[in-house]
Amino acid sequence: MRIGQTSVIGFTSQIVSTAVGFLATLAIVRVLGDDAFGTYSVVVSVVVWFQIIGDLGVRKAVNKRLSEPGDDDGYFLAGASLQFAIFVVMAAFLFLLAGITDSLPDRAIVHAIGTYTPFIVGLLFVSVAYAFVGATLNGRHLVHLSAMLGSGERALRSILQLGVVFAGLGIAGLFWGYAVSGAVAAVVGIVFLRRRENPIRLAIPGRRHFSRLASYSRYSWLSGIETQAFKSMDTIVLGAFLVTNRVDLVAIYEVSWNIASLFAVFSTAISDALFPEVSQIASTDGPERVAGLIEDALAYAGLFVIPGLVGAALLGDAVLSIYQPSFATGWLVLVVLVVARLVYGYGNQFTNALNAIDRPDAAFRVNGVFIGSNLVFNLVLVWQFGWIGAAVATTISAVVSLLLGYRALTAIVDLTVPVRELARQWAAAGVMAVVVLAGRVTFGATIPVAVVFAFVGAATYFVALSAFSSRFRSTVLANLPEEVAGVVR
Repeated sequence: MRIGQTSVIGFTSQIVSTAVGFLATLAIVRVLGDDAFGTYSVVVSVVVWFQIIGDLGVRKAVNKRLSEPGDDDGYFLAGASLQFAIFVVMAAFLFLLAGITDSLPDRAIVHAIGTYTPFIVGLLFVSVAYAFVGATLNGRHLVHLSAMLGSGERALRSILQLGVVFAGLGIAGLFWGYAVSGAVAAVVGIVFLRRRENPIRLAIPGRRHFSRLASYSRYSWLSGIETQAFKSMDTIVLGAFLVTNRVDLVAIYEVSWNIASLFAVFSTAISDALFPEVSQIASTDGPERVAGLIEDALAYAGLFVIPGLVGAALLGDAVLSIYQPSFATGWLVLVVLVVARLVYGYGNQFTNALNAIDRPDAAFRVNGVFIGSNLVFNLVLVWQFGWIGAAVATTISAVVSLLLGYRALTAIVDLTVPVRELARQWAAAGVMAVVVLAGRVTFGATIPVAVVFAFVGAATYFVALSAFSSRFRSTVLANLPEEVAGVVR
């Protein structure tokens, strides 16, 4: 399957699940209130952080080793046994931590751990299992199935959470919806692995399997932390600074982050589709043969984020007010977070490529600096400026990662950044901005106007880009089904 088609499948499936998630979040905020959603967001952030820290690079190593030429299924059980052992240690640590929360200051994160530890441990187990199955699917070059499974999990989670909200089960129901959807996704993923043309076998691992996983994961473990640091370091730090009765700000921040992440779905889909292909080519032909694939990824990493930034700047306050009128105060946070998503989307292509060409040591150094700068900037800027400081800290650290990743990759691969293609995307976004701004000035900034002009602006952007860029037109035609492409031509 062509990488473009794989990316589009991943993008489309995630868009569908995101739309369902949007409705679920809207219902949760309106029915349970922003305090409940803020508490839920803090708990989930704790779960995800423990999941990533407890991974220690095992999933990335399994993805890498299974993506290489050959048929060696011993890596599956080797990785699974390592993941389970790490989970046991993490669970024990969480219960020990919960026992001392009464002696700690009244902060949102302390309250979350002290009150919801059993849920956190249960969600951690489900999350680890599901994430491991997804990494195995990716390593087997089944990225499109992994993407659809991920989208299905998020859609099922949203549907279940909608049900429990209206059933009156409260915040505990949200956690049950999260757990059940993850468990179902993990089981379905295992079915995929067992029933494909080349099913994975439960081969007994040997010493070599553990050794090769360890040799890769000793560097790749920081990659997972880097990804999560970008996604929720700010939420964790906000939870550490905010007292329990101000978790409403976390709710607004998380909604803004979710909207910003929506624009970056395609960039993430490209990274997921690219990794196994670059890994395979680099393993057989050498890293110098992958430059073209990386340049294509850079050309399209910002395809949706660039118009998303324009839309957030012009319509963000109205879109946020859909949740609650008070959420419009997060407009500037939303804009800064979209900038962060745009920068990170490009930088992630570099570190993703470094890992794929079997240079996790180079990615390790980039990720180490990113995590350190992200933590320091968040602590200082949240302390001084609150939630806008968190958004700015995330953006600055993304810039650091971008520059270091580019320097590290270009030292290995002769890479050319497609500057002209990026300029055409910005030109198309400029045309979009004129249309959307004219609509806002003429018709006002009500919610219906914002929704209509969000779609009008998106259509304007893609029409303009099609007119400006022959590369974009060719890429679209190349990844359409043959019958459709023939009609278009």
